[in-house]
Amino acid sequence: MGLRNFLTNRGMPTGGLELAEALNVLANGGILVDIRTPGEYEAGHAPGARLVEPKDLVADPFTAVYGDDPLAEPDPHFVLVCDTGFRSGHLVGAVREKGYQADFLTGGLRAWREGGEILIPGPPRH
Repeated sequence: MGLRNFLTNRGMPTGGLELAEALNVLANGGILVDIRTPGEYEAGHAPGARLVEPKDLVADPFTAVYGDDPLAEPDPHFVLVCDTGFRSGHLVGAVREKGYQADFLTGGLRAWREGGEILIPGPPRH
């Protein structure tokens, strides 16, 4: 199946947060969760974004994002992000099914950059 057929059959997700809405959520304690590959993340990521493996996020969102951090927010609002919003938009439902408040950034990091926000290079902080 080619990319065009995949996109036609799967479609771009709808219902995500526009950049201003996402920034508001983050300003009020939301957590930006980057679900891209480590290489994509290291090439440029939003400040403060936590790199999380999608399969780990689906299995246990809280542990995937926070690990064993004793200061973890007990009722987090996760904002998922990828390059275009495609991957994060299709993953957000699985996080919600686990009982967490979750949204995704419409347009992903492309929308982030187009909105004037910065990306920084480098590996994740542990």
